[in-house]
Amino acid sequence: MSDHVEVPDEDDPITLSPAVEELLDDPGTAPDLFPAVVAFPVDVRENAVPHLSMPVPGRPGMHSAPLRRDLGLVEYAVDEEQDPPRIYVSRILRMD
Repeated sequence: MSDHVEVPDEDDPITLSPAVEELLDDPGTAPDLFPAVVAFPVDVRENAVPHLSMPVPGRPGMHSAPLRRDLGLVEYAVDEEQDPPRIYVSRILRMD
């Protein structure tokens, strides 16, 4: 058993929730879902609110966007007052 603990990079504007990290670490995650989830942070580094992103009603600062290949939705929060904007990827809603 390893005592290694990953410390988040303070300079990285994107943070994944424990639920999203667990999904990425789960060997049972569908092989086609993994690259779609990993592609999302790449996309939001270029634009914090991609053109297909929609605000989540009743949740200020929250957005949802489709994953690539329409495999589900990602919900995330954007703090645009930071430079670059800070993004918290809160959950993935799979289309199973």
